[in-house]
Amino acid sequence: MNTITATVFDSTLNFVGEGPLWHPITQTLYWVDFPNHILHSKKGDHKVEQRLDNMVTALAWVNNETLLLASDKGLNTYNTSTHKQTFLCSVEADKPDNRSNDGRADPWGGFWISTMHGDAHENEGAIYRFHNGVLTQVVSDLTIPNGICFDKSRARAYYADSKTQKIYRFDVDSLTGSPIGESVLFFDYSSSAVSPDGAVIDSEGNMWIALWDGARVDCISPEAKVIQSLATQTPRPTCPAFGDDGTTLYVTSAQCGLEDTPFNAIPHGATLAFKNAVKGVFEPCVKIDGF
Repeated sequence: MNTITATVFDSTLNFVGEGPLWHPITQTLYWVDFPNHILHSKKGDHKVEQRLDNMVTALAWVNNETLLLASDKGLNTYNTSTHKQTFLCSVEADKPDNRSNDGRADPWGGFWISTMHGDAHENEGAIYRFHNGVLTQVVSDLTIPNGICFDKSRARAYYADSKTQKIYRFDVDSLTGSPIGESVLFFDYSSSAVSPDGAVIDSEGNMWIALWDGARVDCISPEAKVIQSLATQTPRPTCPAFGDDGTTLYVTSAQCGLEDTPFNAIPHGATLAFKNAVKGVFEPCVKIDGF
């Protein structure tokens, strides 16, 4: 297999870069530096940084000028031209010490969002699905829920708990995307020093998952076998996203905890690109009434 080398897509150093989203209509990559409340976007050489009032940790797209933002305040729509946010719903309003963490659109028009305690208290996190205007809890008793992604052809959903270093899967209804049955263990990193973070699924159903403190993105087959690893050359990659024509894998990373750590080709906190990595799948839109 040919070696695929990381390059710097954007050299801005993110304290914790997260939530990369390729908008397939506008051909723009979005991501956040969530501790600094910054929404980044880049199309070609045109780069925009927008400061936000809330701490946004995950993104999805609704139409050509509307994003869905998951934040410590709940779910909002965001107009990319006016920068106006419109409130959709609260998430865990009864838990003021919790915040959003991971999130991803599902192939059935929904959006899944995970929560965690701001200080990562054990078992205080959960995963919810927002679908047809209704927010429903899917999984509870998690600590740092991450890795939300979907394999439509196999009617599967995946998620990880970075604290326990484990990845889980469960079946979903092939027509509606609603969860079916209980979670089962899919992959276990707990014998290593890495933590599974953000993940996406490619056109073959393989999972590409960023490994915090692992300096790589692993490709895991639907049969739970690691079939490829991409070296990020920075220890803390956070989340991948397929973009361009579907064969570029973008990866956000974190400078957090690495401020005094030397680097070579890839600065800690930069946003990376792996060209001609694999054929990926673009993120579907979230369906919201009125948009």
